[in-house]
Amino acid sequence: METDGSDPYSCSPVQLAAIMVDPIKLEIIKDSEFNINLKPEKLDLNVDNPYMDSDILDWHSKVRGSTPENILGDWKTYPAQEKSWNMFVNYLDKYHSRSSRKNIFSAPVAAGYNIFRFDLKIVERLSKKYYNVTNEGTSSLFYPRDTIDVMNLVFYWFEGSKEIKNLTMDTLREYLGISSENSHDALKDVKDTAEILIRFLKLHRKLFDKVKFRNSFTK
Repeated sequence: METDGSDPYSCSPVQLAAIMVDPIKLEIIKDSEFNINLKPEKLDLNVDNPYMDSDILDWHSKVRGSTPENILGDWKTYPAQEKSWNMFVNYLDKYHSRSSRKNIFSAPVAAGYNIFRFDLKIVERLSKKYYNVTNEGTSSLFYPRDTIDVMNLVFYWFEGSKEIKNLTMDTLREYLGISSENSHDALKDVKDTAEILIRFLKLHRKLFDKVKFRNSFTK
């Protein structure tokens, strides 16, 4: 998600993108791209510019090569949040692991970069707002047991190394040799994250056959 703020408990998404990875083949599913804009909630307050005390418009204008006025103008034209959110829900519904008796246990596994701290908190909030919840009141959109945060995968592999200065996506792109063109566009970010995730999962599968896990604590 790209948002109108940095606090996941209060900000609104202004762009929401996704792409699907085949868990067996470990490749991006053809034609699975999803990308939509959403009008932020603050613009429903009938205030000319509710971001006067924030630098978020400056930040978006810098990464977009635009102006704060144009960014705000674009946001005002975006579809209503509920409409775009329902399109996202319908998109996810197409990728359950079975076509009948769909429930949270057939739903896609959530994966992304820094989603534990950020995106999934927004998902929980909007799921409650639009009644996409389980009987326990938690989001019903994703498989409940497993979540993959690629930022954590990067930490697991590099926590003892000084080669990478921090864990931001921008730094990781530079380190891995991924183009930064159009970075901080939600669709570009999910595509890059998916490719990195696929590399890590393939590496894990390759190493699994070379590491002896069974009875390794008995010696």
